[in-house]
Amino acid sequence: MKRYRITLKDQTFDVEVLDDPLSSPVRVRVNGEIFAVTVETPAGPPSTAAPLPQQQQGPGPATVTAPLPGAIKSVAVRPGQRVTVDDELLVIEAMKMDNVIRAQRDGVLGAVHVAAGQQVAYGDPLVEYVENS
Repeated sequence: MKRYRITLKDQTFDVEVLDDPLSSPVRVRVNGEIFAVTVETPAGPPSTAAPLPQQQQGPGPATVTAPLPGAIKSVAVRPGQRVTVDDELLVIEAMKMDNVIRAQRDGVLGAVHVAAGQQVAYGDPLVEYVENS
């Protein structure tokens, strides 16, 4: 794992490269938040980043999707439960590591699409919000 401190437009970020930089996508942790990035050659366009897991921001329904393939180790929520930012939603085990998926917004959960022991692929729906707080 490589660690960097970068400055972009007068803002400093601590960056950890979590995967082999030759793979695609590459997971990186920036100031504690995990992103999947596409690494391009220096002659190509700049790298793009997408927050993981994907959660829509703003009012209304939203779906939390799997940020990586793995097995659901535990589910900490149920339909109808009110959650706040940073509450644990579930844990995905991948490559013998536990990846805690946390709420990135306040709201009430609708469907919980997974159960402990279930395998998920990248992008599979995990839980849905039915409303914001």
